[in-house]
Amino acid sequence: MPLALVSGAVAALYLPEKITDMGERRVCGDGDTVQRYVDILSDAGFKAVFGDQKNKDVLMDLLNVVLPPHRRVKDIEYSTTELPGFTPEGKSVRLDLRCTGEDGTGFIVEMQNSRQRHFFKRCVEYAAKVYDSGSRRGGGYSDIPPVYFIGIVSADMGFDRSGEEWRDRYISSYGFMEKESHEVAEETILINFVELDRFTKGLEESEGTVEKWCYALKHMWKLHDLPDGLRQTVFERLFEACEIARFSPDKRLIYEKEMITERDYRNILETAREDGFAEGEAKGKAEGSAAKAAEIARAMLASGMDIPLISSLTGLPEEEVKRL
Repeated sequence: MPLALVSGAVAALYLPEKITDMGERRVCGDGDTVQRYVDILSDAGFKAVFGDQKNKDVLMDLLNVVLPPHRRVKDIEYSTTELPGFTPEGKSVRLDLRCTGEDGTGFIVEMQNSRQRHFFKRCVEYAAKVYDSGSRRGGGYSDIPPVYFIGIVSADMGFDRSGEEWRDRYISSYGFMEKESHEVAEETILINFVELDRFTKGLEESEGTVEKWCYALKHMWKLHDLPDGLRQTVFERLFEACEIARFSPDKRLIYEKEMITERDYRNILETAREDGFAEGEAKGKAEGSAAKAAEIARAMLASGMDIPLISSLTGLPEEEVKRL
């Protein structure tokens, strides 16, 4: 089928979303304002922007905002996102984005927009697998490059941020260090988070590049133009990369199809809740709820979704999902 016809078929299924003054999403009707920029916090939007090698300069700007000052990125190469042999059964897992710096340093960038149990452990496991792959290249321990995991999260992951030291902090970094002296023997695995759920400032309150990045990532989807407060080269490039009208026909087709898939998954979960899935489990209807969860999980497995994500969305333990 010609691309034009395929695009038309998708367009018939995919209705752009209206942007309201309250920042709510609604399907567009005649005369409504159509969404101009992707929702970069969606899987489809994230891959369309940061997964496109034409936008690697934008990705490097983001990395340099998150990473410590001594770890500035001057150039990167995109790496395979598939980690083979991830489970005892030999199954692989696919990362959102993986790239390598010019000195060999590995970078994993993951977007997480829904709460997931044991999220920190999952991040460590992913980073450890990439670090382990570096040790298998040979050359001895001295040649193993460090691995940085960057998790951009827009949901509360259950981290304890009650202390005063966390006030106005949205970026955190975890690594191996001596407990008393804080000495870091060598750079190995470092886990970093950008916690957008905790960022509540408006653009006029945002100070410095870090906070402006947080604002742009969180609110871009509902903006109609580049705000005056973000008129810097880095954000001009970011907004240019996120403008849907600039996508090639092939890229837009992929983006729109993936957005349909994401909405389908949301609809599955919402329908399950409306049918009493969540309430049924709480009220002792464990058998029926488990069967419904298993049914949903099987459909997700058939569509190629990763096991950790299925576990997060259905509430089933990963081991039970694997048995399905």
